[in-house]
Amino acid sequence: RWNKNERFKKDLDGTLQKIHDATKTIALANHKSINRVQRELYLGYNSFRTRRSQPSAWNAFCWKKNKEQGTEQFPEGNGALPALVQHASQEYKTLSTEEKKTLLDEYTSYRESKVFGLRATAKSKVNDITETLKAVENELNSLRQRTGAETMLYTTRGSTDLPLCGVAFATEGVENFMGTVMRIDNQDLVSKMEGFAVQGVKGAAANYQQCISQYLLIILLSSEEITGEPSAKMQWAHYFRNVVARYLVAIEGWPDRVPFVNLSTVSSALPDLEMLLSMWESGSIYWKRLSNEEYEALRHERD
Repeated sequence: RWNKNERFKKDLDGTLQKIHDATKTIALANHKSINRVQRELYLGYNSFRTRRSQPSAWNAFCWKKNKEQGTEQFPEGNGALPALVQHASQEYKTLSTEEKKTLLDEYTSYRESKVFGLRATAKSKVNDITETLKAVENELNSLRQRTGAETMLYTTRGSTDLPLCGVAFATEGVENFMGTVMRIDNQDLVSKMEGFAVQGVKGAAANYQQCISQYLLIILLSSEEITGEPSAKMQWAHYFRNVVARYLVAIEGWPDRVPFVNLSTVSSALPDLEMLLSMWESGSIYWKRLSNEEYEALRHERD
């Protein structure tokens, strides 16, 4: 078995090398890029992997026998097909051309009534987007090295069922252009772009602001509840001094990838805001009362 696996791997490697060499040859002979030839070969390869659309009389006969007698009369697994052939091949040979045609028509009608579909999960969509954007960014960086062209790319989700954070990409020459020249924060631009894609012009600002308002309201109400003081407020700028030290409470469970700052004054992706809302509502993020020992440990860690 080991020798077979090695031989199989060697054959694959040899074939891939031949394809690589043929790709370069085709590209040079036809003045095309290697990526263009690879893309065309990839699409051509996929065309050979389509579902067989022409049914046979034998398949129709097997389907008919299975429908009439039930699979319980034949073994399951690898022995199912040999058993069916042994029991039914002689009967199939006695069928006339007209009977085979009738079976084939009946089987074709049955197949047309079946619906085949592919289900794409949210995770697979995100992976697809991530891998595609990575390839696009590599191509754009390569294009810049070859031609000096500078590029900016913004990507956002277009529906609420896709858990995707907005992506902003720029080549080195224009990496800081939007922030320094246009005075536009990339994350703020992507968030508004997302709102526009999902809800239109009115939703671009309203959806984002609504999420921030709900989030800040939850923090406000929970801070009043944990401290027991109706006047207690969340102090982002002086969180440790005015909240932790004053009331001996602290926020637990805050995700590391989201900056711990006032989200009404900075730009955050809408999926991050929705995630924070969900974590507050589920109890994953919460206010925790601190003992004197826990407070001292936090103070020393902060210092």
